[in-house]
Amino acid sequence: MTNSSDSKKVEAGHIMAFVYWGRVKGHNFNKSSLQVQDLDNNNQPFEVMGESLINSSLSADQFSQESKTTKTKAAEILSSSFHVPLTVCFEKQDGKERILRGRLLSTEHLLGRSYCEDLDLEGDSKKRMRLVDHRTIKWLIVQNVKYTVNQ
Repeated sequence: MTNSSDSKKVEAGHIMAFVYWGRVKGHNFNKSSLQVQDLDNNNQPFEVMGESLINSSLSADQFSQESKTTKTKAAEILSSSFHVPLTVCFEKQDGKERILRGRLLSTEHLLGRSYCEDLDLEGDSKKRMRLVDHRTIKWLIVQNVKYTVNQ
């Protein structure tokens, strides 16, 4: 990684950001901690400790609000959801329903498609890349809201 920090140069008072994409492997309720598998760095394990850190994280699975929406609005929401975990249910080219949990990589607004990384698949990001056709979105979860497309 070319933009990473040098651990030997970190000093007290430095401002830093820590962004990790992970899959929860376990939860210790007594310690308010999560055991997590890093999805970007060879599945390295790490621990998230503290209720405030856990509560300030984003989830592709949880939602506290539901909203009915149009296909157009659902496509707009998906195509603007960079840097956040999401879940999207859509129809594949063969007509079968598919649920993808992951992150948005890029969009093709003119063609109405988004490239998403499926974080449930093994391998590097190229092997996990999937195309989502905006016209076939059934529902999506992003930023704690589940949007269901009006049929």
